[in-house]
Amino acid sequence: MEKPVSFENNGATLRGIMHEPAENASGGGVVFLHGWSGCRLGPHRMFVKMARRLSGAGCHCLRFDFRGRGESDGATSDAGIRTMISDAVAARAFMRRYVEKTLFLGICSGGKVAVGAAAEDAESDDLVLWSAEPMGQLRDSGTDSRKTRHALKNYVGKLLSAKTWKKIFTGKVNKSMVSKALFDHERPSEEELRDEAKILAKFCSHKGRILFIYGGNDPATKCAAENYAAFYGKSGIANSFHKIEGANHSFYSLEWEHEVMELTADWVGKV
Repeated sequence: MEKPVSFENNGATLRGIMHEPAENASGGGVVFLHGWSGCRLGPHRMFVKMARRLSGAGCHCLRFDFRGRGESDGATSDAGIRTMISDAVAARAFMRRYVEKTLFLGICSGGKVAVGAAAEDAESDDLVLWSAEPMGQLRDSGTDSRKTRHALKNYVGKLLSAKTWKKIFTGKVNKSMVSKALFDHERPSEEELRDEAKILAKFCSHKGRILFIYGGNDPATKCAAENYAAFYGKSGIANSFHKIEGANHSFYSLEWEHEVMELTADWVGKV
């Protein structure tokens, strides 16, 4: 059963959907954390599909909008990683009305939020992180240039399409979107990087397990995966990495989406 739910955090009402399994299910809970510019649906409704699959396997699943996003209260301009972490902690508290054990599933910057929220609680939360961005000192100076090269390569490929030239000649090309993809990447501030470094230091005592899934055609994969693996390996945190060959950052194909969901469902079932 799926039903709308809401809960409060720091004066804001956060709204979402609870996926409830059949009676007497004991599959624990999963809280979904969307990315910076996303919402509780996830890219191409991946969160909806994943939540339905996991609830069918006995899990309670909560998809909610962070403050300033979707149907939740607040202005987007007032939101940031700190407020997102606070919202995630509140979502976990809400989920514990239903189950004792909760797992965070985050995509992109939602992965950083998952780590931050887990670091705030002494209890061990297992994490599933899709295309998780590198945090703090794990982010290197070449991140932006890799994103630019990757976007440029994609746009050069699109120039071979007649459809692209039609858009150019009819003035239907979204110039601001192209410019943003090439040059205006989302960058954490120096303050955010310092906060993230503190989160990582605090997270070193984490006792749960982590599943990382990345796309092989995501420009951030090499840096993020290698740095996370080294950091968590050194910290003794149990982690598992999977790379889906050819997949982009948001796994935009049915084949890639299916593989992500298969890996996730199998891993969650073993937690």
